[in-house]
Amino acid sequence: MRTFLLLTTVLGLAFSLPTEPAAAPAPAPAAPQQVHLVFHAAPVQYDLTIPADGKFHTTKNGLNVNLIDAPDFNIDQCEFKTAGPATYVWQTTPSVYDWQISQYAVGPPQPIQGVTCHGRCLGVYSTCYENGTYLGSCCNGYCAANKCRPYRYF
Repeated sequence: MRTFLLLTTVLGLAFSLPTEPAAAPAPAPAAPQQVHLVFHAAPVQYDLTIPADGKFHTTKNGLNVNLIDAPDFNIDQCEFKTAGPATYVWQTTPSVYDWQISQYAVGPPQPIQGVTCHGRCLGVYSTCYENGTYLGSCCNGYCAANKCRPYRYF
């Protein structure tokens, strides 16, 4: 009888214990990357900093913009809204850094009503491939030999 009680107690405890350790809580999502944009309107310009959260952000500026700089973000990950049709031509331009930055030429020049940016990008000399795994696009350059290399046209 004692054996029976001991056996049922041991089996009952064995089946009541969790079979896997509790899962660790999911990490909190990273804050959206900040995007710094410079809007050029002939001799004047204005700056705008927004999160790359996929939401529409108004510029609250009526200047006729002809160039948009993105010194620390891949400008192709942004969409700009204008009142009329516009053509955006991607190019690079010299900067205060040792590398060139991406820029859109806007034609015809007109006010930019708002912008939406999404995603993340990696800074110059950041690792873009690791152990054969792609880590992300480069903000101002291209991925070569596992690192984000700057545009060098000057």
